[in-house]
Amino acid sequence: MISSSIPPAAAASATAARPARTRRPLRTAFVLLIFAISLVPAIATIWTGASSASDLLEMRPLAPLPTHWEGRWFDFDKNYRNFEKGYSDHLGLRSLMVRTKNELDFRLFNSSRRVYFGKQDEIYGHKISDIELPATEHALDTPAKAEAVYSAIRQLAARLEAQGTTLVLLTPISKQYFTQDRIPRFMPRLPQQSHFMQLYRRFQQTPEFHFVDVQGIMAASQGKFPLFFRQDFHWTDLSALKVAEAATNTIASLEGLPPAWRHELAYHDEAFEGSESRFAGLLSSKPLQEPMLTKTWQDVHQTTPMDAHQTGFEFITDSVKGRGLLPPTCLYGNSFGDGMTRAGLQDHFEQFLRLDREMFILDTPQATRGRCKYLIVQMLDSSAGIWIELAK
Repeated sequence: MISSSIPPAAAASATAARPARTRRPLRTAFVLLIFAISLVPAIATIWTGASSASDLLEMRPLAPLPTHWEGRWFDFDKNYRNFEKGYSDHLGLRSLMVRTKNELDFRLFNSSRRVYFGKQDEIYGHKISDIELPATEHALDTPAKAEAVYSAIRQLAARLEAQGTTLVLLTPISKQYFTQDRIPRFMPRLPQQSHFMQLYRRFQQTPEFHFVDVQGIMAASQGKFPLFFRQDFHWTDLSALKVAEAATNTIASLEGLPPAWRHELAYHDEAFEGSESRFAGLLSSKPLQEPMLTKTWQDVHQTTPMDAHQTGFEFITDSVKGRGLLPPTCLYGNSFGDGMTRAGLQDHFEQFLRLDREMFILDTPQATRGRCKYLIVQMLDSSAGIWIELAK
């Protein structure tokens, strides 16, 4: 008699096959769902014309989408890399995805790829905190390096003096020195007596530098008005005005005159989105109310913008005589110097010339020869490139 029963092994195989066949459509649907989601950025890229990344502040130029085939017909790897870079930088919804990632980092870790988030809405850039300030410290970390920088500035002062120009030196310091109580604990900290501050004290003790004590001015102003923007590494124009006032009065003293500064400090609050806030790239970021200098004076000069690369000057004012103004003066500095000119520094001199900020500092004597009786030099502590070059 032939048995009609199914062997146990075959029965088990058939039972296992049925759930597998049931799961297969679910797996396929899941894969298709993921594929469909992955197409959303591509569709958005086409829909927006590859322009969705423009509202993110980048620290590098975005790779362009390729417009032609490079190299030989079989150079697929090279051309695929070009396409991949361009596609990644102009991906649809890229801004939303990057901002979402930054928001998660902020909520979970109080940090993101580009900034640290401190207390009281303070933001500190990774580039300054992790790269530029440590690079300055490294440039000054031995007595020989610090002496080389100091000697270079002394030689600069001597060269200027030999041509009839007097150096007025000021070196703004970063807000980390003034906001120790607001810095996140995992962010790199500078000691109050950093290598840079030791050099700062040497500058302060050198009479021929006619040094403007920025730290002292800001320490005296702390609590009277905000010294720095909360979400930007720059000092406020209020701080810039007080430093410009000290520089102007230093020059007046050298001329044997009483204090010459004329502009009062008045300010108002308005919405301001700082550079660090834009680098943070959060979903939830909104411009904060920050102090802005209120202009209470009339400009003394007509200002002519110049081609800095061609002339060595960013702008030159007209010459105004007979109003009790100080002698013609030049300014060499970066964006902190911009704050000083917004505060009306130039209004106190017969003529004022702004040197090209890209000029190397040791080239300033040639640019100022026969033009300026005084040269105000403003160098930021985080301008590591200048300190490294001077240390060579």
